Amino acid sequence: MIHLIPLRSVRILLSVVVAACWLGCGNDRIDVPPSPYPISPDAFSVDTLAGGFTIPFGVAVVEEDEYYITDRVGQLFHYTAGALKEVNGMPAVATFGTPGLAAILHGGLMDVSLHPAYRDNGLLFASYLDTEGFARVSRFRIEDGRAVAFDTIFSTRQPNWSGNGMRIVWQDSTHFFLNVGNSDFSSAAHPVLYAQDMSSDAGKIHRLLADGSVPPDNPVFPGLTGPTTVWSYGHRDVQGLVYEPLTQTLLGIEHGPKGGDEFNLIKRGGNYGWPLFSYGIDYDGGPVSMITEDSAATFTVLPEHYWTVPTDYGGQALAPACLLQVDESNIADWDGYFLFGSLAYRRLMKYDRATGETFGLDLPGRVRTLAQLPGGDILALVERNDLSQSNGMVLRIGR
Repeated sequence: MIHLIPLRSVRILLSVVVAACWLGCGNDRIDVPPSPYPISPDAFSVDTLAGGFTIPFGVAVVEEDEYYITDRVGQLFHYTAGALKEVNGMPAVATFGTPGLAAILHGGLMDVSLHPAYRDNGLLFASYLDTEGFARVSRFRIEDGRAVAFDTIFSTRQPNWSGNGMRIVWQDSTHFFLNVGNSDFSSAAHPVLYAQDMSSDAGKIHRLLADGSVPPDNPVFPGLTGPTTVWSYGHRDVQGLVYEPLTQTLLGIEHGPKGGDEFNLIKRGGNYGWPLFSYGIDYDGGPVSMITEDSAATFTVLPEHYWTVPTDYGGQALAPACLLQVDESNIADWDGYFLFGSLAYRRLMKYDRATGETFGLDLPGRVRTLAQLPGGDILALVERNDLSQSNGMVLRIGR
């Protein structure tokens, strides 16, 4: 268990030194495969702020050098003054994967977010899968290094053991969006239809008020008499959400099965098609889609962009985790782009929404979360590469 980690601010030149750090040694390391897209020769450098995480997943930025960070094994940390301290009093969470190995396939402590009026009310929000499999959001305060005044404001109606993602993004000071995944192994032969079922909260993006209640202007879906928390449905596993205040649009990046990862403009009441239609295929190489693209276009929202990396065996997913829209950063080559982490190819990627071009970046590792600091640097939470150790890191990326 981590109690205190001093700041390790070793300025490094990216390419060779960072790659060597992440390739590491030992029989359980995850080698970094070649980028499936051209490497963009962007100039940047990296500080390693903290290490010792298993799967660092969520980050809430208080100010330039103060953050709250979740580890999916169920720990919340406070980073300040160059040190990392665990916050006690967090709820027990479901963590499961390979027996004897802290490799979480689904579940755990997911995102952490500050209320927009945090400086006045001190409220934090956390999303997680509880020990019975229910996806929950709780709000709380921190006093003397401990989470207090815990209030669970949202819970799914059914257990959802495949409910990954669970990002929290604020629309304004009173509304936030939350995604709850549905990454079941659905196929055309054996469909799993929770994402299309309005009696299930899985495979949905939810919009809630800050106290967890239902906004009265949420959509009313056919067969229902009033609004629910559901904003959009037919999602497989949204792992990154961005809200653009100027255009008042919600954008999401979503895991397909084997290929068919999606970049979506999330519309109020929209059906995003899973598992009726997908540009990906099943893991066994068989079809996932139950209908054609033409049919899907008549009643679902097709993705604005999708990724399938061509292979000899039918295609490969990027497995996009997190999404950050970069503007006025300290890295001019990134301004105007979206950044995301590719779990499958274990590197940072950038995407040009205007042209549809995707580039690899010379930052290896399973990048789980990105955030832009007030001063323009970028935080990256990077999952371990050696499965026998807890060595996930928090990186600060700048000029």
